[in-house]
Amino acid sequence: MFRGLYAATSGMMAYNRQQQILTNNLSNAVTPGFKSDITTFRTFPQQLVEKVGGPNSNTNYAGTLSVGTYAQEAIPQFTQGILKQTANTTDFALQSSFLPQDPQTNQRGTLVFQVQTANNEIRYTQNGQFVVDQTGVLRTAAGDRVLNRAGEQIQLSSLDFKVDDQGLLEIDGVISDSLWIGYASDPLSFVKEGSGLLRYEGAAENAPVLASTSAIAGTGSPLVSQGFLEQSNVDMTRIMTDMLKTYRGFESNQKVIQAYDQSMQKAVTEIGRV
Repeated sequence: MFRGLYAATSGMMAYNRQQQILTNNLSNAVTPGFKSDITTFRTFPQQLVEKVGGPNSNTNYAGTLSVGTYAQEAIPQFTQGILKQTANTTDFALQSSFLPQDPQTNQRGTLVFQVQTANNEIRYTQNGQFVVDQTGVLRTAAGDRVLNRAGEQIQLSSLDFKVDDQGLLEIDGVISDSLWIGYASDPLSFVKEGSGLLRYEGAAENAPVLASTSAIAGTGSPLVSQGFLEQSNVDMTRIMTDMLKTYRGFESNQKVIQAYDQSMQKAVTEIGRV
């Protein structure tokens, strides 16, 4: 009897976790470069159910019984969002949609910027809303240093600069620096850290590499557009629909628990009379 109670409780906890992920997506619907998450559910290990009579029967087991479910993880969706023109020289939008598909997996990789945090840790981001500080260093909105192809910070002597579609930075007609734009063949190996930062935790052979030296080099695919920002890929219609479904699922499991509570209360009362 209590197995159903535990299953309903685990269902409420799983739906609660999904609601948190959906709420986070909704709150970042206008965050440049944000990638929405989807929730994956899994059941707890199933139990074998033995028939009455057990060893004396021809088949000892009647089947399996699931004892509950849980929200396993949140998987980011690396589809490209809509590009919005801003005309700001320090705004950049990655052009991942132009990348060729892998002929073996039929999947398209993704492009990322490389940044250095205050703790000198290398991280990646798809939010190209950059700023220039008082010393002329190009930084993210959170203050992390944007790196060039040499792995060094980008020092600007003027705000009047241009960046071509391959990331080369030009001032007064002279190429003076370049953005580090990397290619990752396995985007799902990135882990979100907040503030738009991504940490790579996949296999070393699939780690992001400089796009100009990667497998896509020479394809002619544009890598970045200056004066544009990639918008969040959050689908508002889908989010609202999923939130309603999550609420209904939570409510259904809640009613199951209430039914179990009433049954147990009735059992205790009648047993007490006996």
